[in-house]
Amino acid sequence: MKVVWIYLAVSCLTIIKCLNAEILPTSKFTDEVIGDNSSTLISSIENIKTLTSCPQEFGVEGIYEITVPGLRPFPVLCNAQIAGAGYAVIASRSNAELNFYRNWKDFKNGFGDLSADFFLGLDKLHAITKSQAHELYIHLEDFNGNKRFARYDEFYIENELEFYKMSKLGAYSGDAGAAFAHKNAQFYTFDRDNEKSCVAKRRGAWWHNACTWSNLFGLYYGGDYRKDLGDTGLTWEHWRGRYYSYKIMKMMVRPKSCCP
Repeated sequence: MKVVWIYLAVSCLTIIKCLNAEILPTSKFTDEVIGDNSSTLISSIENIKTLTSCPQEFGVEGIYEITVPGLRPFPVLCNAQIAGAGYAVIASRSNAELNFYRNWKDFKNGFGDLSADFFLGLDKLHAITKSQAHELYIHLEDFNGNKRFARYDEFYIENELEFYKMSKLGAYSGDAGAAFAHKNAQFYTFDRDNEKSCVAKRRGAWWHNACTWSNLFGLYYGGDYRKDLGDTGLTWEHWRGRYYSYKIMKMMVRPKSCCP
């Protein structure tokens, strides 16, 4: 199965500039289907310059193809609005349509749609964080429109042989609370769950460490949920508590050398 996207590549920095920009000839790109038919990472590449990370210019964002050692070029969603330029979105959730309770193969390769909700893939995350030192930014929004964040000034994920262990997690800053206390934790899915069945208990793949504090790949309940459902929601306990499932979640990384 192949997914082919045809698009018009527009060279511009802002929507206003786009109105007067020259439209380049139509190009065709074939996105490789990753995993089985239920595990597809879909993208529409907007810029074909060869990059090693997201653009570092203010206001420049969209889907770009990047090249890092160890992998063929692949598309990433670059966000410059939430926390500044240079961030690659590695996970995005905004509704219950995309199932995140998935197996090891799906998380290894990635799934979803880069223009909607998705997970980029653990192999890509390892390659990105290995290519140069990176920081991690977690953006949360509740159903009242309140927004908070957690930033960690270093972030590195090992390869599959190390079960994508989070071997580096730097100092925290932000206002969401330091609920990501999982340094040296391995990644677990329901078909590879060695952490006292945390995946089954929390209903979410994650870097579980004694089933504590955060579960951003948990079930999408939509706000407060019943305690009898257990710690199974899309949770970040240090802000809205143990039984609150957030409306919007984004995990993003960018090189430490980028952008003040």
